[in-house]
Amino acid sequence: MKAFIYMMLTLLLVGICITGCSNDSGQTVEAMNAEALKLVQVGQKDQALEKAKAAVEKSEKENGIDHPNSAMSLETLGLVYQSMGDADRAQSFLLRALSIVKKSYGPNSGQAAKIMNNLAGLYYAQNQNILAASFFKQSLAILEKLLPADDSRLETLHKNIDVCESMQSGGATDEPEGEGKTGPVGEDSANASQTDPSVKTPPVNMVQDLVPQQIKDSMLSQLAQQNIFISDLDPRPPVRVDNKGIVFPYHALKKSKDSDAVQEIVVLFAAIPNPEKPKAFVFQQCRLISHTSYMSALEKGGSAQLKQELQDVFPSLYL
Repeated sequence: MKAFIYMMLTLLLVGICITGCSNDSGQTVEAMNAEALKLVQVGQKDQALEKAKAAVEKSEKENGIDHPNSAMSLETLGLVYQSMGDADRAQSFLLRALSIVKKSYGPNSGQAAKIMNNLAGLYYAQNQNILAASFFKQSLAILEKLLPADDSRLETLHKNIDVCESMQSGGATDEPEGEGKTGPVGEDSANASQTDPSVKTPPVNMVQDLVPQQIKDSMLSQLAQQNIFISDLDPRPPVRVDNKGIVFPYHALKKSKDSDAVQEIVVLFAAIPNPEKPKAFVFQQCRLISHTSYMSALEKGGSAQLKQELQDVFPSLYL
């Protein structure tokens, strides 16, 4: 039985070019880190991992293992591993990066807050909501001293903390060693009711919005005609389905005209290679699935399981 429950929505065909990245061997460490993240965004994770590892090696050779540039490369490598579903390695490299940054810039630096925020996102994706909330809170405590009180990033962090705390469940959770470790999770409320449209799932920081606005507008318009209203589209890492195409997931909120209840969903935009334009894609189909089933696929088998189930969602494109 398929894990995803979805509705079909046909979209107009629109080509989009995803630009390739430079292979210049003379790149700086900063450029290599940036390229690694871009490669993740277009689903080329193996190439991203190779580039991120090379950046770490280059920085440690040129600057030393405890240099801030090495910390930046370690952070990037951790994010790449996170996108590949390898939470253990992602955690290890992010914690190493955080340790270096705290020594270099201080424990209350903006650089430390950024890595803490990424760690919180990693723990949230693993349903370790106590740890996620802890790191979001540490990041918030630092940024409240560095940013204006009305900065939107502070509001986002408050919402992220609310989401994590509302989703805590009873029982103990596995916890990593290192910075920000908390005690065992005690009895708490069950998963929160998804009825507050103001509370948004914590974002994956490195993901860019790659689906053209006209595609999203077309989807929203067609669903509105069916009295289904989608809001708060928030991109998640794209999933490359072998050489057949890419699926672009977006976390979102859904409600109907006749109900005030709000449901967490994931909107999937499926694209295939454009045979007439190298490195371009044609968006052909869109599906809505439950957020629960999307997260279940990741929890069961990481990105490999998610890719398999996405193929089932789009059989006419990817099977």
